[in-house]
Amino acid sequence: MNKESCASISDCGVGTMTPDLIGNSAEWLAQQLVLEFKRKWLPSHVHRRGRQSLRSSLQELPGTGGVEVKTRSLTEEIRLRTRMRGTLNWAPPSFQIIFSIQPQQRRSEVVALQHYLCAGCGTEVEPRYIKKLRHCEYLGRYFCDCCHSGSEAVIPGRVLSNWDFSRYSVSDFSKQLLDSVWSQPLFDLSSVGKALWSKVKDLDRFRELREQLIGIRKLLKACRLSERVLAEFEPLPAHLLDEPLLFSMEDLYRVKKGQLVAQARALLTAASEHVDNCELCRGRGFICEFCRAKDIIFPFQKDKCQRCPVCKTCFHKDCFLGKRCPKCTRIQSRTKVQTKS
Repeated sequence: MNKESCASISDCGVGTMTPDLIGNSAEWLAQQLVLEFKRKWLPSHVHRRGRQSLRSSLQELPGTGGVEVKTRSLTEEIRLRTRMRGTLNWAPPSFQIIFSIQPQQRRSEVVALQHYLCAGCGTEVEPRYIKKLRHCEYLGRYFCDCCHSGSEAVIPGRVLSNWDFSRYSVSDFSKQLLDSVWSQPLFDLSSVGKALWSKVKDLDRFRELREQLIGIRKLLKACRLSERVLAEFEPLPAHLLDEPLLFSMEDLYRVKKGQLVAQARALLTAASEHVDNCELCRGRGFICEFCRAKDIIFPFQKDKCQRCPVCKTCFHKDCFLGKRCPKCTRIQSRTKVQTKS
């Protein structure tokens, strides 16, 4: 390192450093520069210094090769410097999916827990100015107007708890996060939001339709004449027919609007029409062994079909009620005869 570089570092108040430490600890050097910058230039400091340009101290840093630093406003300088890696009292918000509603707390208490720093960029805020900070309903923290431009978004925790799709004020970071996961299947309602199944009738109705669609799609895949009707499944998000059942926020919103149930019902109707008129599909159906009626029944017909939990044979619900499966009875009898012989 040349003498001019060492002199520049000393001017910034970093202190004397060995050449090895400077060459191998750029992050440490940057943190020290930020601390010195805050000490000298933040408005809250008692002894405000003259506007000596910080750029004059940064021009000859090791490895920069005298790169010219473009003119920036003081606000931009602070935002760039405080976004590096965080400090002991502040860290940038992390990418996380929050499934619960943030508790209501007094502004003064939350800002105090934030050490009077903006939750987004770490800018220090004097206590008398905390009323100007903006609250993020997703993270439950307060941000400066540079990090919170007044955007609004649907909060997953409020959807899962109260089926509330209202848009709430969120920080720019939260807005970007929530927009990026809007269409991603991340929510397993068997683990989070269990109460929604009983609260929301359309959601439970979609679950029943989904089970029928899964069954009839298996039947259609075995039919060489079902290409056209199978193509009608494509507009339905594939994850809704997979296990486990995962929803995206977009899926739940479409359930609320009645769109997803309508789409699933129309798809089931089209697929059922194919099965009813296709000899290949009808050949894979069942005849009820109790009533011997001529109508063919299929496992996906949840409203009138009951399957034996052991051999999976299908019967009419009313016929099977309280009775033993005749197929299982035959199998048991055959097994006993074979055992004796």
